[in-house]
Amino acid sequence: MIKCWGEIEMTVANCLTLIRILLLPFFLFFFFYDFSNHYLIAAIIFTLSALTDLFDGYIARKFDQITSLGKILDPLADKLTFIIVFTALAIDGFIPFILIVFILVRELVVLCGSMYMYYRSKDIISPSNTGKGATFLLYITAVSYIWDLSFLQPAAFIAIGLALLSGVRYCIEGYNKYFVGHNIKK
Repeated sequence: MIKCWGEIEMTVANCLTLIRILLLPFFLFFFFYDFSNHYLIAAIIFTLSALTDLFDGYIARKFDQITSLGKILDPLADKLTFIIVFTALAIDGFIPFILIVFILVRELVVLCGSMYMYYRSKDIISPSNTGKGATFLLYITAVSYIWDLSFLQPAAFIAIGLALLSGVRYCIEGYNKYFVGHNIKK
């Protein structure tokens, strides 16, 4: 673990999360810049991004690299990835517009709520298995549309259901923890 910029802890897991964020502009460039195989290159970049998400969590848990920065950066990277990738898919007509509306609203509500709770109490709500399952299936959904794997596209419906459940869970747990429990710093 390397300390840099004061108290920020840069671990291998945090570096992988940063790589995931840094891959987003490259995904967008190759997704929208029209040349031979541009969707294929964008799909490869997105797949690499998904793998960094898988490995950063595994490394953080396996090698005790869970940090305050990682608890903020990893969900932020997830939100940015889904908002950007699914918006790109909707713009180019790969996915139905209603899917992107749902994903955008859900991701923005959870992101804004998490930011507010962290700002007020320096605490976050831990991801649930439902949320992790939704994240995994959202990656599968995006990959299925980018790689044109139609047999996987029904995963979108399960992902939406799990994302909705986890979003409701975040709202309820956040309300109970930060408003009912009066844990908010004044």
